[in-house]
Amino acid sequence: MKRAITVLVVIIVLAGVAVAVYLRFGSQGARAATPTSGQTATVTLGNLAATVAGAGNITSHSAVNLSFGATGVLTKVNVQVGDRVIAGQVLAQLDTSNLQLQLQNAQVNLKVAQDNLAKAQNPNSAQDVATARSQVDAAQANYNTLVAGASRADLAAAQGAVVSAQAAYNAAVQSAGTSNSQLEAAAAAVQKAQVAVQVAQAAYDKIANNPQIAMTSQAATLQGATIDYNTAKANYDSLAATTGSSATSQVQAARSQVDQAQASLAKLQNQVTPDAITAAKATVDQAKNNLEKLLAGSDANTLDIAQNGVDQADIAVKQAQLALQQAEIVAPFNGVVTVLNLTVGQNASSSGSTTQVQVADLDHLEIVVNMAEVDIPTIKVGQPIQITLDALPNLTLQGKVIEMAPAGTLTQGVVNYPVTVSIDNPPDTVKAGMTASLNVITQQKNNVLLVPNRAIRTQGQQKVATVLFEGQQIQVSVTTGMNNDTMTEVTSGLKEGDTVLISGTTTAQPRGGGVGVPGVGGLGRGGGG
Repeated sequence: MKRAITVLVVIIVLAGVAVAVYLRFGSQGARAATPTSGQTATVTLGNLAATVAGAGNITSHSAVNLSFGATGVLTKVNVQVGDRVIAGQVLAQLDTSNLQLQLQNAQVNLKVAQDNLAKAQNPNSAQDVATARSQVDAAQANYNTLVAGASRADLAAAQGAVVSAQAAYNAAVQSAGTSNSQLEAAAAAVQKAQVAVQVAQAAYDKIANNPQIAMTSQAATLQGATIDYNTAKANYDSLAATTGSSATSQVQAARSQVDQAQASLAKLQNQVTPDAITAAKATVDQAKNNLEKLLAGSDANTLDIAQNGVDQADIAVKQAQLALQQAEIVAPFNGVVTVLNLTVGQNASSSGSTTQVQVADLDHLEIVVNMAEVDIPTIKVGQPIQITLDALPNLTLQGKVIEMAPAGTLTQGVVNYPVTVSIDNPPDTVKAGMTASLNVITQQKNNVLLVPNRAIRTQGQQKVATVLFEGQQIQVSVTTGMNNDTMTEVTSGLKEGDTVLISGTTTAQPRGGGVGVPGVGGLGRGGGG
């Protein structure tokens, strides 16, 4: 009885399996059929890269046309086409003899202006200040002396000198045997007239500031006294001439001493006049003013003028230096001379359409490619590039995107964006101007499942592939990732080693979905559909 039950259970299980197989592969479902025609491919692991193609011509990273900034006779050409040059190297030069002289003259003028500025900033030496101080001291001492007037001792001494000189004079007259009363009278008249002159002079000095001084009585008195003195002196001289020459000389010498003593006394008596004090005070003020100017130095205006002179001279020097620079053609960067249209002796200038010298940086080559606007979103700075050349078909170069134009250009209704690509370590066989084809690698995945694009079809809202399993065609649902022009990444539904159809086949629609078939990746993973 127990065995009969066991047999019955096995029969029931087998029947269930048979029903399931029938439902999966029966005539009412998607019965597998033998492929009528088509090619197959094997699901493999590999690397997948998505690219955008473009084409352009190789250019140098930097290329510049150079010419002189001045006009003159070309005296030196230091390079030839193909020569490598370094930044700052002089490639050609005009005659600069006159320009050198202009620079030297400007430099001399700058030195003079700088010296003038230094003098304005420090106008006086210690010796100048010391001299000015001594002048103030001397003027002040003279002023103090005038204000204080002559001392009694000085007056007494001067009066004593007059008495002594008069006594000596009288003795000289007596010793000469001159007893002539006329000579003595003449001498007395001279003395009297001289005293009158001194008194009149003193009176006149006291009113010296009067603008009508010539019409005053003091002026008339001084004039009359002077005339009387001159008359008396002439009379005395005439009488003295009748005596002996020796006696006359002694008398005259004694007379001179009397005159000098009397003059000194008069000076002491009359030296402190208002005019003298005013003049002395003015001298003191002037000396002090001079000292203050020396101590204060130059004023702001003087300094500003001196500084402007330096600035103008400095500008002249820079202009002369610029003129010298414009008489040379200098390499702006390291590169190669690609064009040279210069001959020694010719008259060269900055004008003209012909390129005089061209320098290019051939160590850093680039390609500028116009990319379609639909491809721009997939291109990023730094993306790797594969480059092939028409002239060198067996050579593949590597590069990268280094610049993308922020704005596109519209040509015949098509918008393109210039993209600049650098070439990594180009060999010498690669030249500027060559035509290049580029593949911009916009996306890359490594070690992913790959199938040909034609192995994937779209049915409704899902993608499917047809797998060959034990001679049968089985349609499975797949999930895909990135793709390029030929291959597609499969993320689910297939496994490495599966064989898939890549051309038209006869397939049945799957129905049901709980049975997995061994050996077919992806079957039984969530059902068909």
